[in-house]
Order: sequence, then structure tokens, then C-alpha cells
Amino acid sequence: TKKDTAGIAIDFMQQHITGKLTLHEMAAHVNLSASHFAAVFQKATGFAPIEYFNHLKIQRACQHLQFTDDRIKEISAAIGIEDSYYFSRLFKKMIGMSPALYRKRLINANN
Repeated sequence: TKKDTAGIAIDFMQQHITGKLTLHEMAAHVNLSASHFAAVFQKATGFAPIEYFNHLKIQRACQHLQFTDDRIKEISAAIGIEDSYYFSRLFKKMIGMSPALYRKRLINANN
């Protein structure tokens, strides 16, 4: 079913959160063509697969920002994004503030 396909793909994404995945790799994992997989996934989740994968990465980054003292560059590398500037832009686009501000707000909220 569509839900199973999306679920299997999401598990696969979680397992590869620290690296890179292409649409073709995701599709191959669930034995579908890239275009068919993209359509099925989008229908089940409301997101394109790569966009969803990036959301998972940013969620993981939020956890790092909250629970570690790692530098932004280290967090970016830990979620498989080598370019920390790209990471910061992606983070800001999804969360609405920079990683540094996100961490600062967490610290202030907890004190």
C-alpha cells in the first residue's frame, strides 16, 4: 500500500540521516521507479521525498542544538550536510530562524 511504501522509505531515510540519499536510491529501496515513488510518497505524506528527508535532517539538527554544545559546523556534518552555510540557509527556511538563534532561544527559555 501507499502508506507502507512511504513508511518503509521514511525508515530508510532515518537510517541514512547522517549521509546523502538520492531520489533514485530511495525509489530502488522500495522497488519503484523514481517518478512513481515520488508520486506515491507525495500522495502519502504531502511532501516530495527529498524535501521530507531534509525535514528529518533539520529535526535531527534541532535535537543536536538542544542537547549538545556542538558547533553549527559539526552539527551540519553530523546530518550529512558538508556546507554549513547551505545548512544554515536550509535551517532558517524551515524553522524561521538561524541555528544559532534557535539554540539561544532554547537556552533563554530554559533559564
